[in-house]
Amino acid sequence: MINVSWGILLWVLATLLFRFYGQLFLIPGNVSLLIITFILTIPLIIIATYAYYYLRKIPESKRLMTSVQIALPGMILDIFSVIFFDKVFLNLHTDSLPFFAAWLLWAYSLILSSGFSIKIKSN
Repeated sequence: MINVSWGILLWVLATLLFRFYGQLFLIPGNVSLLIITFILTIPLIIIATYAYYYLRKIPESKRLMTSVQIALPGMILDIFSVIFFDKVFLNLHTDSLPFFAAWLLWAYSLILSSGFSIKIKSN
């Protein structure tokens, strides 16, 4: 349940970020800024997941399930964020919706990817 709560907290924080500041970095036509936004998401997700795994002492064998438990609540809640985009994100132009949806897919794929172990074999 704590993993789900962490996922909901991340969803709330991301939703508030886009609600109040999304117009600063989701600008249709500004490709450079969009790329920077997507790139900067990588360290944010790394901090939000790997620090969580470390602090909660989650073993590598349980990280995949944990990453699903973190991502799934936000994915479900974001169904409504996308459907009611114009009512939730008053500061964003409707032309931003595809970029917002793409960012959501990107962020959730990063969270889910964090659950996979990378084993490096040494000879």
